[in-house]
Amino acid sequence: MKNKRIFALFSAVMLMLTGCAGSTEESALQAENSPAETAAPVEKKLSTLGDSISYGLGMEDIDTQRYSAILKQHLEELDGVTWLDYNYALSGDDSSDLLHNLQNGRAMRLPSSDIIVMCIGANNLLGVYTDYAIEKADEYDIDPANITEDDLAEIQEKFEAETADPEALQAEFQRRIDENLVRLESDLGGIYDWIRERNPDAPFYVLNVYNPYTPETDAGMMGDAAEFYGFAVSNLDRLNTIIKDFTDAHDDLIFVDIAAAFAECDEPPVLGYTAYDSGQAGEMKYYDPHPNAEGQKLIAETVWKVMEQHP
Repeated sequence: MKNKRIFALFSAVMLMLTGCAGSTEESALQAENSPAETAAPVEKKLSTLGDSISYGLGMEDIDTQRYSAILKQHLEELDGVTWLDYNYALSGDDSSDLLHNLQNGRAMRLPSSDIIVMCIGANNLLGVYTDYAIEKADEYDIDPANITEDDLAEIQEKFEAETADPEALQAEFQRRIDENLVRLESDLGGIYDWIRERNPDAPFYVLNVYNPYTPETDAGMMGDAAEFYGFAVSNLDRLNTIIKDFTDAHDDLIFVDIAAAFAECDEPPVLGYTAYDSGQAGEMKYYDPHPNAEGQKLIAETVWKVMEQHP
């Protein structure tokens, strides 16, 4: 039944919330208090804006494995100049969060940066499920950091009773996505204006968003994988069209097609099914759409190819 599939997705998001717990605060501290901030003066700066994809969530060593760090290495090998990697990405951010952070001084080095890279928008889609999961966690008085299989079993009965009309629930998710995509379009304009008022000359690379799902995605957590894949493709296409149209409207922006690079892979280079230790209930699994180390490398290499064409 569709309500069971939607509940499975809801459960996965609840577990993902735990995986991201504290990451925003941690990444903020790392972005502003990293060794690079106190290092001796250097000649060039790379600033990266985005969400958990750009932050490097899931990497064993984000300072070397996330795509901005790999780009830094390429840049240094190219010109022999020391580059600083100022990564201002925050896990969980959507386009409005990024704009808010800029307006509140979260990217101090961006005005003096020599290159700017931005990847934002994934959470304008996934955020509707995260927000719904948070609403239900509050309603059911659940702590996502300590959720157990017994908790999930208990709320599943409540959840299924409340979603007797799963088509209506799916329509509600779509309504929220539609609103978020309208907001994305507006936010991109605000982000662009804020940056260009302070840094009018730096090459500004804008990445689109890849699809982490396939029709063959294990149905264990996603329910009807083919149905979810179709839903993801449809909305990601809309999101990426907004991003492409935005970059096309500004001659000083450089578009990078990450979605096409991932689509060429036999399987998306993402973390995929990941074990989660819930504490009391042992290990459970959820589907993690974040890029794995190979995925981060693919993003870096895709951006680098475009950079080589725009010296």
